[in-house]
Amino acid sequence: MIKQTCSSSVSTFTPECEKEEPGISHSLGDGRIRFALTAGACLFALVIVLKNILHIPESRLGPDIVVYIGIYTGFSLMYPVTIHERHSRTINNPALWSALIVVMTLLIIVFYAL
Repeated sequence: MIKQTCSSSVSTFTPECEKEEPGISHSLGDGRIRFALTAGACLFALVIVLKNILHIPESRLGPDIVVYIGIYTGFSLMYPVTIHERHSRTINNPALWSALIVVMTLLIIVFYAL
């Protein structure tokens, strides 16, 4: 097996090959990871609010949650697709997509509350 070696540059910083390897802090900074975590947290919060606060019966909640899982999964799969397409920076912004998921979750809760 060939081992990758790096020669350190003249500067006192780490070699270039060590800078390229992403760590966990780099992965959490990625918009896709943050968006997926936001979508998961919103889905979890939706289930808690509907079941424990609004007391939606489980017979109605079960099929609806399956639909909501599909919707959240669709959004989670659509976001990385928009990154690779040539769209404006606003559409590619993970904060916009995360805000959209949060607003959608709040609208679902309001729908059940009414």
